Amino acid sequence: MKQGMLSLLALACLSAQAAEEKVYLLVSAGVNDTTLAQSLFLHEPDITTLDDCRQAIQQGQRDGDWMKYHHILRRDKMQGFSVQMQYRCVTSKQEIAPWFDRARYDHPYLIGVDEQSRLSVKSMESMAACMGAYRALPEAERSRSHCAKGNQKVR
Repeated sequence: MKQGMLSLLALACLSAQAAEEKVYLLVSAGVNDTTLAQSLFLHEPDITTLDDCRQAIQQGQRDGDWMKYHHILRRDKMQGFSVQMQYRCVTSKQEIAPWFDRARYDHPYLIGVDEQSRLSVKSMESMAACMGAYRALPEAERSRSHCAKGNQKVR
């Protein structure tokens, strides 16, 4: 009986931990005038509020050196293209694998952020399927959403 209760308690703790809301920096790089985009989700355990995240963005952009949310923008791979970078602080209860710069960007996602900066990531079969789902959204939701490929698994 005690063993069963301990197992049940451990399972409840894991479920609560999995549903914990985390602060992420959503970084999206889009090729201007196209639907080509890549997004990544960066998490720093010591950044726990949206304000802390925004301060880290300001410092990173101002100093040109990202002490938090370190990421690499490979401009050498983007020659001949005009790329628009967007940074947005968001919260999410979804489980997002850590980002590794060398992993391939082969996971298409429909990404949305609501008015309270809550992130929603839906896995899609392909970028074409994502664009179809995106176009089917109500206009207000489309303005807060985009399709992008990522290299992180999101559950």
